[in-house]
Amino acid sequence: MPPQTETPVSSPNRSMLWLGAVACFAVALTLLIAAGLPQRAAYSGQILPDGRIIAPEIGATAPTWLAPTLDGSVDLAQLRGTPVVINFWATWCVPCRVEMPELQALHQAHPDVRVLAVNLGEPLGLIVDWVTHFELTFDIVLDAEQSIASAYRLRGQPSTYVLSPDGIITNIFYGPTTQQSLEAALEPFLRG
Repeated sequence: MPPQTETPVSSPNRSMLWLGAVACFAVALTLLIAAGLPQRAAYSGQILPDGRIIAPEIGATAPTWLAPTLDGSVDLAQLRGTPVVINFWATWCVPCRVEMPELQALHQAHPDVRVLAVNLGEPLGLIVDWVTHFELTFDIVLDAEQSIASAYRLRGQPSTYVLSPDGIITNIFYGPTTQQSLEAALEPFLRG
């Protein structure tokens, strides 16, 4: 049997293949643009009838919650009109240990900013020891069921969310942050 050889694709056939590929791509792109991409909030939060997005992402309204603190309770919705820093932490988290003095310094330097440190369901005794050790005077929020962490789709700790006075998330810091970084994020909302 003689060896088989491939017949080369002629130039007009090759052109037709390219033209078909480009046409398929154009149709797919047109369908994608017409259908639109799904909004992330549809998966990580909610889109209200007025178009407002509530989600744990920059540019969206922060999910609100009511939770106990060491000294009472805090309702995030009631803090509208005030810039807010929400920090998620745990006593076993080494970067959290580094970050706590930075949060305390921010709290002392800017009493018009509300600092809320959300603990992720640890025993009360551990939390109180931690607060005493670091001499913390800002709000320590107790998230025993981790419902707040769930609403914010927490990826790890520390994670820090900066909220504008109207409740919009303007910055998210994954990992430890500093007073200087937080002040830069809060600068538009700080009183002179």
